Amino acid sequence: MVVRSDRGDVLFWRKSSMSGDSGDCVEVAPWRTSVLVRDSHAPERGEMELSRERWRGLLTSIRAGRCDVVPRSS
Repeated sequence: MVVRSDRGDVLFWRKSSMSGDSGDCVEVAPWRTSVLVRDSHAPERGEMELSRERWRGLLTSIRAGRCDVVPRSS
């Protein structure tokens, strides 16, 4: 689900320290029983809301290398 940033709640966004100087990263914030994810370059575009279970599953997949981008060969 994609939602806009119209929540009255105060959100504490975190960005990975691995993003380096490029800033190409997503930001995450806990919200109620969910985790919100947004593009750090375009936060005005809204957030994606994941259940904590789905968030943990995504992190597991990333750590296992299942989300790595593989360049296409010509």
